[in-house]
Amino acid sequence: MAVKKRGAHWHYDFSINKRRYRGPLPGATTKQQAAKMEAQVRLSVHEGRYGQPEKATTFSAFVSEVYLPWSKLNKRSARNDVGYCRVLCESFGTRPLDEITPFLIEQFKRKRTESPTRNGNRRAAATINRELACLSKILSLAIDHNLLTVNPCKRVKRVGGEVARNRYLSLDEETRLLAACTGRIAHLRDLVVLAIQTGMRRGEILGLQWAHVDFERKVLYVHRSKSGKPRSIPMSDQVYQVLYGRETSSTWVFTHPYHPTERLTEFKRAWDTACTRASLTDLRFHDLRHTAATRLAECGVEAFTIAGILGHSSIQTSARYAHASDAGKRRAVDFLADYGKSVTKMAQNKKSGTF
Repeated sequence: MAVKKRGAHWHYDFSINKRRYRGPLPGATTKQQAAKMEAQVRLSVHEGRYGQPEKATTFSAFVSEVYLPWSKLNKRSARNDVGYCRVLCESFGTRPLDEITPFLIEQFKRKRTESPTRNGNRRAAATINRELACLSKILSLAIDHNLLTVNPCKRVKRVGGEVARNRYLSLDEETRLLAACTGRIAHLRDLVVLAIQTGMRRGEILGLQWAHVDFERKVLYVHRSKSGKPRSIPMSDQVYQVLYGRETSSTWVFTHPYHPTERLTEFKRAWDTACTRASLTDLRFHDLRHTAATRLAECGVEAFTIAGILGHSSIQTSARYAHASDAGKRRAVDFLADYGKSVTKMAQNKKSGTF
């Protein structure tokens, strides 16, 4: 049986008439599935169809039958893909995959740029670029299935003007937000503290289990992250006190306020209420993660360490927080202002032999 598993994916590798054939088997999750798909590849070689695009299929059919099942199995952001695919199918749904051209994709890009959102606002460049990224992945998967030979998205540029969100809490805003977490939304307070003190993502916090909390070593273990890589986060004294006081018989650290054994999965209404009470505008829960990263950078923590704590897959992502705040920029400018004095003092010390 000429199937092999490399990492999390299955591949075929066999020879016919002294010619070697090898490649991925997308969608195969078990050895039995991989073997069946490998047999189909062998058949295509014998029939002379190997390497040739198969019968044209429509975009919407491929999305529903192949891409979305693959996304659900392989991507943590599969829920977002459902919305992106709905938009893409409105423009490309009835077209065969091999009829989607760079020109049609440019038309889609222009239409999305010019059309307003449901609230009448201008659609963000980041939204359109995520839709284009989803489209590109769909077409790349079609190539893996021998339904296309090239990805037309490769010739289409992303929408310019995408601005990285950089909202974070001041100390005064943090005080107001925590003070607002009382009464029916009191359970939100510990979530806020944990997000600011650890920089953990919303899903990581809600997925935290007591088995992942090591009180003896004062460490939190994140097993399922966006990057797919586990990481450990030291607990501050404040986080330690928050979690130590919550310990229950439930598997989950954060449970439903009215059903103590059930995992907490949503708190949007509580969040909106807290922001309204605290008079905070344009604030998302994910901004608490930005707050943690910005404060770490302000304290002089190097980008590599910030990446390790927050679980950034790229060091560049962490580096952008280095001078994100006005205070950080002020210190940098003050350093430039004192540069002449520092050089003069160093020269004098060198001349006198003192360092």
